[in-house]
Amino acid sequence: MRARTSWDVFIVGGGASGTLLALHLLKSARAPLRVALVERGPRLGRGLAYGTDNPRHLLNVPAARMSALPDDPEHFLRWLRQQTPTTVPGAFVARHLFGQYLEEVLSQTRVQAAPGVVLEVLPGEVTDVAAEPEGLRWTLADGAQWTSRAGVLAAGNALPADLPVPDGGLYGSERYHRSPWAESSLQRIDAHAPVLLIGTGLTMVDAVLSLSDQGHQGPLHALSRHGLLPHVHRPVGAQAPALPESLRVRELLRAVRREVTPEPRATAEAPPLRVREVLRTVRHEVEAAGMDWRAVVDSLRPVTIPLWQRLGAPERRRFLRHLRSYWEVHRHRMAPDVGAAIDGLRREGRLHLHAARVRGFQWDGDAVDVRLRRRGTREESTLRVGHVVNCTGPNASLSARSHPLLRRVVDAGLAREDPLGLGLLTEAGGVLPHPGGDASERLYTLGPPRRGDLWETTAIPEIRLQARELAERLIQRLGAVSSPGEPARPSR
Repeated sequence: MRARTSWDVFIVGGGASGTLLALHLLKSARAPLRVALVERGPRLGRGLAYGTDNPRHLLNVPAARMSALPDDPEHFLRWLRQQTPTTVPGAFVARHLFGQYLEEVLSQTRVQAAPGVVLEVLPGEVTDVAAEPEGLRWTLADGAQWTSRAGVLAAGNALPADLPVPDGGLYGSERYHRSPWAESSLQRIDAHAPVLLIGTGLTMVDAVLSLSDQGHQGPLHALSRHGLLPHVHRPVGAQAPALPESLRVRELLRAVRREVTPEPRATAEAPPLRVREVLRTVRHEVEAAGMDWRAVVDSLRPVTIPLWQRLGAPERRRFLRHLRSYWEVHRHRMAPDVGAAIDGLRREGRLHLHAARVRGFQWDGDAVDVRLRRRGTREESTLRVGHVVNCTGPNASLSARSHPLLRRVVDAGLAREDPLGLGLLTEAGGVLPHPGGDASERLYTLGPPRRGDLWETTAIPEIRLQARELAERLIQRLGAVSSPGEPARPSR
């Protein structure tokens, strides 16, 4: 099939990452630039994170930190106050509001873009991409083909992966729910059936709230290797304790040994860092100063990326094996109202936590027998439930089932897989290097696929910086800038 009109930038995925990138391209380009945004869903800015309509599924970041614009931190807060004037900066609001906000801001920016800077939203799903002498050729599920000078894989989060254990027929049955986000998935669960939720993180929390809202009365069992729940943010309005200078500057910045930028890169002068050094520093500050641990963890945010990039591959593996679960529950916390709801279900005896590993399943048509090995023991036990819900969170490995397009890109030699199985191997600015090592400057990514390089790349405060930086990079490369001496276009 003959390819259709060529685009300057072809963005695959209209979730939060793709929408933020499109927004910054439209906002910053000053010369003609044609942008295509491909999204298979009916709405932009949603994705898995913000596509929920449940009002109890809250942001786990305060409203004052969720602006789409890095230089205007209260932009989202002002948008909220147009609807609810009493919204406070520390409010944790419903996630669907943020998806609505992204879509509206993109629409407004589209109208205000410079002459010749256009965005077209293409409904559909990209199934393949191939390199051409002057760019890339994209194929959609309906057979349509398009070409572009540059492309961005804004793939977002994939569905969870099935546990690699004997499933006893479970995975092909109606008793197994691969994702709590699949349409009507949880609604098929009987109100009195016991349910096993694999994973004890924020995905599990959302699933429990959804089941509770639909009137589920049966026992809920949440299981993970450590059995840890996400911790809870400070109550709205609570004052964060002041950080000692030692943590904010002397200890951490001396450990990094260079000035922190939005996306710093490791330097030859900076010696390798050990996970144990960072852990020792954090523990010392919490114990010696007697401060709220949340302030210490939050203070790491500006230096998390350079700290991660200072770790060699063995240290990164050590972190993922031993400390990842503890980092996740401290870093990605529940909103206070959500934490109170989960605590109430536990006190009522309706939600039970298990620190264990699943050894296998056996489905007999009426129920599922789950073989468990509890943490600290060698013996196996059996838990009988009516349904199993996979809440392990997005699958980062590039399997053909979880990430079919990214898998095709790697197999076609247009990108490389991260050696730790955390997504795609990326260079500065989200450039995807070829297997031979060179960066083509034709194909890019942002958001979750960059976790192997940046680690901290799944929250809006980090993704909006990536989107702005990548937009500026693409605009410079494609020549969508003002001519020398041309005055900037006034805002409308």
